[in-house]
Amino acid sequence: MDTQETVVYTYNLQAGCPLQFSVFIEPEANQPNHYTLTLSMKAGHVERALCAPVTLRLSIDPRRLDFSVFVFPPRTSLPAGCLYNLRVWLQTADVDHRIFSDNDLWVGRDPDFRSVGDASFAVLRNATQDMLIYQGIVGRAHVSFIIRWKLVEVGLYSLSLEYEAGGAGRTLFEDYYMRLECEPQIVTFMIYAIPVTSIPPGATHRLRFWLRTPFVSHSPASSAVSQSESYIYQRIWKSDDFKIGAGLNFDALGSKLVMGIRDPDSPRIERDLPCLNPSRRRSSRTLTNAIGSSSGNSLTHNR
Repeated sequence: MDTQETVVYTYNLQAGCPLQFSVFIEPEANQPNHYTLTLSMKAGHVERALCAPVTLRLSIDPRRLDFSVFVFPPRTSLPAGCLYNLRVWLQTADVDHRIFSDNDLWVGRDPDFRSVGDASFAVLRNATQDMLIYQGIVGRAHVSFIIRWKLVEVGLYSLSLEYEAGGAGRTLFEDYYMRLECEPQIVTFMIYAIPVTSIPPGATHRLRFWLRTPFVSHSPASSAVSQSESYIYQRIWKSDDFKIGAGLNFDALGSKLVMGIRDPDSPRIERDLPCLNPSRRRSSRTLTNAIGSSSGNSLTHNR
């Protein structure tokens, strides 16, 4: 098999909405009979990578393989009907090998997000050709979520998400690659936060980030439902430990709390200060003790 060739196996199934899974097999350049397998899922207009790549040694023709690709609901979920376990098994002769597994695949048509109790939803406030800004309230803090598209090549885009609140922010993820069969302007998002019991109260949240594209049916029987009102949603990122809040009461941590007192001489500017983290690149002229902090699918992104 030529090292420039890729063998693609495609499987289609219905799980609330049409899903298409593709297994890509590429030969390793410097290892004979070794191949890298990657997995993608296409839902609506979006194709994205799932799971981590797997390298196999094959003594059989990679163009004569067979896979079992299936999903099944593991348990109840909120929103209901859109959480699945995904399995991909390779069949060689009479032997089955499990290659890919994902127990956190969230995808569905028109989930009922109103069933998610205590959720605080962000609202789209501004949109340009390559950026969207959603605004929401998380822990009583007014937060802006900034989504950026970057064109990598024809049909392939990179997605990033950052937040800003009160003049400070950071990147939550970047370089999430996906293929689009539509313009990025067709894609919208669902962002919401759910408070988690914490001390101080209001400091910890579950943050969920869903992608939304219009559902397009090729069946005349579905004409009774307006396609413009139906969407396919897929969750592409989450955090269970998003820390932010406004007016937090740190005294709630108890009487043994010892609070630091800022030195009257700070902040200050220092030059050529030795870096305590050698792995971090720094210029010869460095600002320290200033206010600030530093804070990640190709179509091979792993979730």
